[in-house]
Amino acid sequence: MVPKMNVQIKLISYLLHYPDESLLRLLPAFREVLRDIKNGSAHDKYNQILSYFEKTPLIQLQEQYTETFDLNPSNCMNLTYHRWGDTEKRGPALVHLEEIYLKAGFQRIGSELPDFLPIVLEFISERPDIGSSEIIPLYGKVVETLAERFRQEGHPYAVLFEQLINIFGLSDVALATETKIIN
Repeated sequence: MVPKMNVQIKLISYLLHYPDESLLRLLPAFREVLRDIKNGSAHDKYNQILSYFEKTPLIQLQEQYTETFDLNPSNCMNLTYHRWGDTEKRGPALVHLEEIYLKAGFQRIGSELPDFLPIVLEFISERPDIGSSEIIPLYGKVVETLAERFRQEGHPYAVLFEQLINIFGLSDVALATETKIIN
């Protein structure tokens, strides 16, 4: 992954967090990042989602986020849930992610689980080598599934998931690990 891709991953990570006043205050900085993205298609997709955030009232952004990601388990951003649901296999998967982070010197801040997609993306933006070898092969299919679901629904967040597919090369490369999606 090239450095500009890492910036895009970090941007997507921010935009996938729960929308609040601090996120809205960062939108002008995100516009600055957008100026450096020369790929026309990627630029247009980011422009689309940033415009959506700028034009939509905060309360509506928050309601949609909660409805989409928190109240609908098939759309949750906890990646291990999509692979193992609430079975006993999920715990070791969470521990495995936490161990990857700690071994790389990455300290999570906050109360989210280590499989929360924005945290995973933050880590991958800092350590793309480990993300490419240890995380994307395990959870890339989840990102693809969510992207397809949001695309079919015409959901505003679809563009972010589509960009992740492009950045990670998920549509071009067969993933090494077969993933069972639980809905």
